[in-house]
This record gives sequence, C-alpha cells and structure tokens, in this order.
Amino acid sequence: MFESHEKLGMEIRRLLGALRALGGGHYACLLEPKGVVFEDVPPEADAPWDLRRFLEERSEALFALPRALASDGEIREDVFASREDEGFFLVFVNGRVAVIVACPDPGALESEAGRVLKVLVDRMIRYNTAWRADEKGRGLFFSQPRLDTVVVGRD
Repeated sequence: MFESHEKLGMEIRRLLGALRALGGGHYACLLEPKGVVFEDVPPEADAPWDLRRFLEERSEALFALPRALASDGEIREDVFASREDEGFFLVFVNGRVAVIVACPDPGALESEAGRVLKVLVDRMIRYNTAWRADEKGRGLFFSQPRLDTVVVGRD
C-alpha cells in the first residue's frame, strides 16, 4: 500500500503518457495553480516550452473554468483563443490539480479515458495527499475525488 514517492512519480509520468497516446496527443501534463508538476511528450517531439508556458501563465483562468461552469457563471475569456488549432482535454481533480492533454479529438479522449484516469487519479492522490481534499478542505478521508472535465474542441 505504501509506495515510494519516486515510484508514484514514475507511474504518474507513465500514465500521463498512456493518456496522451490514447488521445493521439502531442502533450500531457499535471498542472497545479503554481505550475506544471509532471509532463509527457512523444519521444520524437521537441520540448513543449511554448505550450507549458501558455498553461502556466493561464493557470488562474484555467482553474476558474470548472467553478464557472458549475455555477452557470460567465466565462469572461476564451482561455484557449490563441491556440485555435489545438484541442484540449482537461480533468480537474478536487479543484486542486488538473490533468491536461493537448490532442486532436478531446471529445473522443473523454469517452475513452475512464480506466486510465481512474488509475492516474489514484496515483496522484497517493503522491500528494493534499490533492485528496477539495479547495475548501473537504473530502480528505471518506469521499471519492471530484473530477470536473472540460473539453475544448476546435474545428
């Protein structure tokens, strides 16, 4: 039951890679409001500095998306307007951390990602127990993690 922090980190990277590959994507990451924690790119790809910087610079707006959608609030800006040629699949775990995959068909990935996401979220909350609780501190011991998904598709 108790696994090393290093081993859990390796499993998270492997599962991010599996999720990215499942969606035919070119980038996947685990993002906290303060920045990228883990990321995965195909072996033949160049370093994704521009996409990483894009996500980190917009992390506040990204983490506001599920709250706005849940409350039927207004989304003030299209966070992805400058990336109009890419699709994104986002999964927010308890409002504290996000799994983000840049891929051509995020809707298809959403429907196929269930098993991989279940295992990934398990490893994530074992890696960092703070991610187990929601942004208000609830859910530490007795509840399942809250997953909010957002699909940003481009024509």
